[in-house]
Amino acid sequence: MTIDIKKVLLLGGGPTNIGHENELDAAAFERLMALKKTGAKIIYVDNNPFSVTSEEIQPANVYVQEVNFQNVINIIDKEKPDAIMATQGGLNAMQIAWQLAESGILASNNISLLGIKPADLRKVIDNQKLRDLLTEIDEKVIASKIVADDDEAMAFVREVGFPVIVKPMSASHDTSRFICNNTDELEDALDVSFKRTYIKRCSIEQSIVGYKEIEMVGIRDANGNKILISGMEDMDPIGIHSGDSIIFAPTQTLINEEYQALRTATFRIMDALNVTGTCHVQFAQSRTDANYFVTKVSPFFTRNTILAAKSTGYPLTYVSSFLELGYNLTEIKLPSKYSKFLAFMEPTMDHVVVKIPLWPFRDITDVDQHLNTLMKSVGSTIGVGRTVEEAIIKAMHSSQFSPRDILPSVSKVNDDDVINQLIHPLASRILILMEALRRGFSIDELSELTQIDRFYFYKLNQLLRAQDYVVNNPLSPKSVEIGHKYGFGDGMLAELWQVNISTIQRMNHNVKNQVTYKAIEPSAGEFMEATNIFYSSYELENESKPFAEKSALVIGRGGNQLGPNSAADYYTAQVLISLHKAGYKTIIMNTNPNAVSLTPQLSDKEYIEPIQLGNILNIVDLEKPDIVFLPGNRHYLSEQLKQFEDLNIVVLPPDQKVATYNQKKATTAVDLFIEGDEVLPVATISFVGKDQRTDLRLINDYKEPMDHWQTDEADLIADAVKKVDSSKWQGLVQILYNTTGDSNYEMTGIRPVRITETAFLTKTTGINWVRVLVRKYLGILDMKSLREQLTPTQHQRSSTMIAKFPFRELQSRQSEGTTKQEVGSAISFKNFES
Repeated sequence: MTIDIKKVLLLGGGPTNIGHENELDAAAFERLMALKKTGAKIIYVDNNPFSVTSEEIQPANVYVQEVNFQNVINIIDKEKPDAIMATQGGLNAMQIAWQLAESGILASNNISLLGIKPADLRKVIDNQKLRDLLTEIDEKVIASKIVADDDEAMAFVREVGFPVIVKPMSASHDTSRFICNNTDELEDALDVSFKRTYIKRCSIEQSIVGYKEIEMVGIRDANGNKILISGMEDMDPIGIHSGDSIIFAPTQTLINEEYQALRTATFRIMDALNVTGTCHVQFAQSRTDANYFVTKVSPFFTRNTILAAKSTGYPLTYVSSFLELGYNLTEIKLPSKYSKFLAFMEPTMDHVVVKIPLWPFRDITDVDQHLNTLMKSVGSTIGVGRTVEEAIIKAMHSSQFSPRDILPSVSKVNDDDVINQLIHPLASRILILMEALRRGFSIDELSELTQIDRFYFYKLNQLLRAQDYVVNNPLSPKSVEIGHKYGFGDGMLAELWQVNISTIQRMNHNVKNQVTYKAIEPSAGEFMEATNIFYSSYELENESKPFAEKSALVIGRGGNQLGPNSAADYYTAQVLISLHKAGYKTIIMNTNPNAVSLTPQLSDKEYIEPIQLGNILNIVDLEKPDIVFLPGNRHYLSEQLKQFEDLNIVVLPPDQKVATYNQKKATTAVDLFIEGDEVLPVATISFVGKDQRTDLRLINDYKEPMDHWQTDEADLIADAVKKVDSSKWQGLVQILYNTTGDSNYEMTGIRPVRITETAFLTKTTGINWVRVLVRKYLGILDMKSLREQLTPTQHQRSSTMIAKFPFRELQSRQSEGTTKQEVGSAISFKNFES
């Protein structure tokens, strides 16, 4: 029975941070597209300035506020929604939903909580209640106990056996974990832990370090009908956080009985919790027998829920939205590009997806770089291939910080360090695994040292053999064929052989060794579906057909890293929306599974391909786009692509390297928009933060309008307009000033407005500046309309954007961050007193 909803409150995911990139905004955006079909009024709350969702809802229905308990209560009092959807807001939103239920707010306001009933949600939020529920339905959980002395600890160990993990119960949030394999280690761990705790209690639990980590994502309707979207397997064993693990979809090493047991367990858990919509369950699977434990249950959207949808092409968020509204799987009408039977059919994959994390250690150096139970990655990339090997090499290719088409070597690491890193892995683990194989370590040795299944070493060994053949047989047709079979792109072959990429392209044409594109769709070719999501492979049939209409190719940023990458994905999504409104068929190329820009509704076609020269040229050769948009930070790619004179390339967002400085400091700025000879003032900005920092590297926080705007703004704008040279500067430009606070301003530089601040200006001025820039470079900008929107008015409110840094989550000692270390931002508004 469907729920009659006229007004629904969506809880946003908040600013990006460790463990949460743009995937929650992507889920909210897809959910918004589905809910619009119901005719319900949608209220949205989020303080993430890089939220695409918030700009697709009427401004009057968006609350730019922190997603917390009190703010949500205030919105409920004002808006009186019929229902709340919290599942797209992650764990924070689910905890707020639980607080609303526990405090009686939902009941007293007659508000439905969609996705999971309040009584069942409590079983998820309260860890002990979840353990009790799982035990009740005969699902195994890890044994644990709070102990007050050594005797209680020994009694527990006699019951469960070694190894065990000991943790202090500390009010100072001590995250120490001691793995104990024998009595001596246990006594030492207890001695240290009891000294560190204030309440003389320790937690001791059965250790499952070394078990396989398996993840299952399913959906369920209100009648109890269920399907499994995908199983996923972490290559790394339990003991390394899933967010830091290399993940494969579908599972690779489970026998059918193990897979079916975990599938059944997932369904049993969803039934016990009465979930409607999506649920992500994580398991620890023994390597030696059929034994498994349930380690985590998430009846809401997570990173890997989105990964399951990306891997299969199943419209998970769309379907889940209707399930939460009470529709049955058989009642949901999918968009026309899908088979009408698909909603209630389990997806089938005829390809492999590999996800490789990206870490922030280049920008934050005082962090323990060992991979353990504390998540440290800030992003990830995926590779898609017909085989495991092809998917691995593409994911590795996509995950490199270097823009060049070649993988790094760790051949200089000495043998002792190789062994140490096999036992105590670092972020470069997959390169170390390959290096160990090169140095003659046996697969059995490596599996024992790392607790990684032998299957993966066989696959890595195949890659090494293929690479050796390619390197040792340069420029031979057979080498090209083998390289392509194993995922080596044309650019990578060119770099390995130190030739121009056009040489490889000529060889491809001569031997008919053409790249083809295969669709990512949920029926594995069973139905005629048109998801328009593709990956490359060298086979006979090409499933991607170029558009007859004018088209634009947009190159994404790839995997999320520190710096403005969260904002960059927002920027990319806005470019796609703008091009669509301008009448272009849009094509996005990206590898970030958590990107909003890969939301199916935002483009006409997607390519999940490494963002490298050879891959781009192959897509250009097929699609022949009228225009290519390239982000300004891809300097090497930009130089390479500009050599192809027939390509119409627009670099947007602009390259910050074109900035000019008298000195790299500022307290204030004037933002201008320049079209031809015309200069339009946009906003004045004060840079805020600790101790009013003026070093540009440390300026991450903005306030609009500038301080002392009543007295100083008009003169400063006039000065900026006078000093900017429109023959050198176009688009959004920022004039930087330094002041001592006495109304004397010294100009210190000119630069393109940064990505983060472009999003900020969009939110604070109500003008979508990315769309303005796109229309400018397409030559279709309506300047008259823009002038009218920018007519100066008395400021009614101030806006502030404060950067977020991942120091606490990473246990870094740093407290002040640079522009290269920011992970996200929060925005707030404050009305001026009249």
